[in-house]
Amino acid sequence: MKEKNISYPKVLFTTGLPRTFRASNIAHLYEITQVYPVILLSEKLDAETEKILQNKELFPKLEEIIPYRQFTGEKVGLFSLLNNYYHYKLAKNIIEKHKPDILILGDMYLFQLYLARFAKKKKSIIYISIQGGFTMANQEKENLWGTFVSTYTKTPSFLPFQIRLFITKCKRYLAHFIYYWILPLMVMEPPFIRKSSIFFSEIAPGLRSCDYLLLYSKRDCELSGVSAKKLYILKHPLERKLTRDFFKKAYFQNSIKKRKIDAKILTLMLPDDPIGFRRENFALISREETQKTRLKIITSINQILEGWKIFVKPHPATKNFFEITQLFESVSDSVKVVDPLDSADKYIEISDVIVGVPPASTTIFTSSLQCPEKIILSLDFNKEILGDAYKDFEGIEYIDDNDKFIGILKEIRDNKYHKRKSKERLNLGPNEFPSFVEALEYFLQKKVKKYDKFRKIF
Repeated sequence: MKEKNISYPKVLFTTGLPRTFRASNIAHLYEITQVYPVILLSEKLDAETEKILQNKELFPKLEEIIPYRQFTGEKVGLFSLLNNYYHYKLAKNIIEKHKPDILILGDMYLFQLYLARFAKKKKSIIYISIQGGFTMANQEKENLWGTFVSTYTKTPSFLPFQIRLFITKCKRYLAHFIYYWILPLMVMEPPFIRKSSIFFSEIAPGLRSCDYLLLYSKRDCELSGVSAKKLYILKHPLERKLTRDFFKKAYFQNSIKKRKIDAKILTLMLPDDPIGFRRENFALISREETQKTRLKIITSINQILEGWKIFVKPHPATKNFFEITQLFESVSDSVKVVDPLDSADKYIEISDVIVGVPPASTTIFTSSLQCPEKIILSLDFNKEILGDAYKDFEGIEYIDDNDKFIGILKEIRDNKYHKRKSKERLNLGPNEFPSFVEALEYFLQKKVKKYDKFRKIF
């Protein structure tokens, strides 16, 4: 007996930030394309990922890849009128031409906001938002940190601090007004009112307008600020077998094969932020003090873990690459500052120890999922505003004391360090799905029931 041809709803999926797509959301795409036809709206991705997307065995129902350039390609200003019109027209045309049944978005910048708006006008489209990275527990602190960084790096140093802070806040409110009000009006669209803002470090702008929001955990749901009726849990792809196997096959096996170093490896994930601020009184931690602290960390590692290879992986947005290369590689021949544009997952996979420094990065969170058996350390020697983000976080050792750090390095050297085992959660909680496909099936069924109920009323 022949199987019946089943017509599945069409999905429109955006990559968002390239590094976020590679770290997590590409696995969602892999899972969905096993069943549903998908149109992918794609940023310029790294060569390895672009090659993987061409593999029909991995993505059997990926029908088309449509390029868009919001974060990559030729640099344009955030408020470019031409760029704004291009994204407005592209979003409108894609919804009209491809008529998707399901829209899946992660990042919520202007292009995605246009897509969501045009999708919402089509009552038949289910709009789903997905989590991309680590969620800070204290959004107020994150906003404060961002405001201070802008104040110290983008305002005249000869002015009193309070005046500089006032200038920063004014600039942010003006940027918010231009981005969410003026730019939409320039293409004859209403402003994006009542949206949280990318200019104030708030949780995922625009998520409140989605039909459903898929987050990694109960913790993330509690921090989302979104109506509980929209919230559902889908664990990170690295925590689910099918999608974890995809990562192994597509990326991780290649990293292991390319490892040409016999020595043990420690990788320090280096943020691009040159300054910091103390939690206690918000006092500035200068560029010089920040560099001195980081250099001291590298020196201690090199002295204690003799014979180890030490990689320093700068953030992709790092601007002073030459400077930090000279600074850190002067410590020892064992220290190598790698290309900031290299993918972090390569170094997570080949390392024996992964170390993070403030401000907290998603990379350390990803490390705890990608290689939960490995030693992952989050350092916070200067007690910074965002330095304690991983305190009491499962799978990550938080260290705010240099002596404790030295002791742990010696334990690692002597093979005496014992990592606390993470608790394995076997049963699914309420509103939690085992796979993205089952989530889509559930949302589609809810849609059918909703319209059946509507028809009965009339």
